Amino acid sequence: MEKIKILGIDPSLRNTGLAIVSYNTELDPNDSKSYEISHCQVLVNPRKYTGTEAILNMLDMMNEESQKEAYKSASNVIVESPAIMFNKKISSSVVASLAHISGGAVALFGIEKSYLFRPSEWNKTRKKETTYRQTIDFLGDPDLWHYEKRVKSEMFMEHILDAVSMSLWWIKTNYSEE
Repeated sequence: MEKIKILGIDPSLRNTGLAIVSYNTELDPNDSKSYEISHCQVLVNPRKYTGTEAILNMLDMMNEESQKEAYKSASNVIVESPAIMFNKKISSSVVASLAHISGGAVALFGIEKSYLFRPSEWNKTRKKETTYRQTIDFLGDPDLWHYEKRVKSEMFMEHILDAVSMSLWWIKTNYSEE
């Protein structure tokens, strides 16, 4: 039995979601029993940090997590990158901060096994709620997943759902024979 571990990272300046989706390659990627969700958590950056300090603190928190064996043993690391660099509706400082966090995640968790994807690449044009519902319908109740650190507030759950959804997309894209 070969199990692969895909680490999904939903980076943000304030709340970065991490989750590992393990898949048994000898089983059907379209069968939810082929999967295990573990090491879910959200790294929460305290409000006292702003600007460069906030970026550096998030990178420090990610660096600490990247040293843990569970994350080191991931086969691949899927990281969400900024959606659009030159979108007039999104502040360039927000995009720049997100780019720093995304790039830092790739470097810290393993540049040789990491991939950056914009939301439109992995999620197409679906609404987040649709993606979350599909992920939960397929993988089951998130309360039954295994957490590194339990989510303290439901508002943070979206970051774990993004991390899990990206990892699931990667597995189905790369291990499905369809």
